[in-house]
Amino acid sequence: MALALAAASFHTLAQSPAPTQPDPRAIVVEDVSRADFAATLKNLKEQLAADGWTLVAEINLGERLAKKNVAIPGGLVILEMTSGGNTVPLLKNEETRYVSALMPCSVSVYGMSDGRVILSRMNANLLAGMLDPRLAEAMKKSAAQLDASIARTLTKLGR
Repeated sequence: MALALAAASFHTLAQSPAPTQPDPRAIVVEDVSRADFAATLKNLKEQLAADGWTLVAEINLGERLAKKNVAIPGGLVILEMTSGGNTVPLLKNEETRYVSALMPCSVSVYGMSDGRVILSRMNANLLAGMLDPRLAEAMKKSAAQLDASIARTLTKLGR
């Protein structure tokens, strides 16, 4: 009987679907712009400013890579920004200040060889599930605001 149970268990295990691997790209959210790289970047920066985001840094990684003979079609710029309202209370509190390692918010705008221009950012909603509820709430609010700014930009560019 033990042998029959073992055989049945083996048969059940052999028929079970293989565990699915998480999508490694799930950690980011991407949108495609209908405009060229320069117009997408310009309009995104204008929309972020209009929506109250403060640009902390603009890193032109495409230029830096070009100096090393690495060509990124169209370009690659990373915008780092903050809106303060959701994060200042967290940074004031020593118990939640560790979240500063996830700041500031970043959006990457980059070109693809087929001419597409991509806007990419961290999937904050996915990561928020791993955080203390206070931090998760702030992260989700910031992500929603950033998503809205990107959506408005893409709508202006003809989504």
